[in-house]
Amino acid sequence: MKIIAVDDEKMALEILAEAIKEAEPEAELDVFSNGTSAVEYLENNSCDVCFLDIEMGDMTGIELAYKVKQFYPAANIVFVTGYSDYTQTAFSMRASGYVMKPATASKIREELDNLRNPIAEENDSKVKVVTFGNFDIYVDGKPLLFKRTKSKEMLAYLIDRKGTGSTKKEIAAVLFGENVYDRKVEDYINKIYKEMIRSLKDEGISDILIKERNYYAIDPKKFLCDRYEFEAGKQYAVNKFRGEYMNQYSWAEFKL
Repeated sequence: MKIIAVDDEKMALEILAEAIKEAEPEAELDVFSNGTSAVEYLENNSCDVCFLDIEMGDMTGIELAYKVKQFYPAANIVFVTGYSDYTQTAFSMRASGYVMKPATASKIREELDNLRNPIAEENDSKVKVVTFGNFDIYVDGKPLLFKRTKSKEMLAYLIDRKGTGSTKKEIAAVLFGENVYDRKVEDYINKIYKEMIRSLKDEGISDILIKERNYYAIDPKKFLCDRYEFEAGKQYAVNKFRGEYMNQYSWAEFKL
């Protein structure tokens, strides 16, 4: 687990760092006394959890959180402050948690046990799939981009199927809601599939797909997925679920 802690008060930063080390001794921890140095670090380094003081001189913790999310959308933001007035603002940006000063190991442990976004273990794939909330797929912490929204939706549907194969006709019915399946629709399915596979190949992760003649599926063992972890009873995934699943796709309501 990679953690950063940022606070412009020296003593508060030392207390926070000690609390994190006590709560999670195996974590890789980096500390910063201002937001600017933290941003410079994040330009070349990833992080799983960010403990951010809200009131700082060069930039507020809220401003820093937005910058963190630009680099790593799946990073967990935990605000640390002596003021309760910021609670609503913090959670409006879907922060993972909120710790009141002084930070203690028990407070830090509670937040780490209830992180919003999953953290892969050392032996897990570099690919993470988020289905709780909006669907997204991340490679090394950065979101995978698709030229066509339907290519992304096709992948989302295959992930929803969790390894069960689907035909072109079945996929067309879900993605387009049409009863007519003709050559034109089939050609379009082929086109969005090719765009999807191109995006995956560009990141070296096309092996998550299984394709045979008129048969498409994904290999669930090739990536980490919050829903799969939820179904396996992993506590962090259970804690992460907020009653939302692939919000941008109406067909996902059945699974929800």
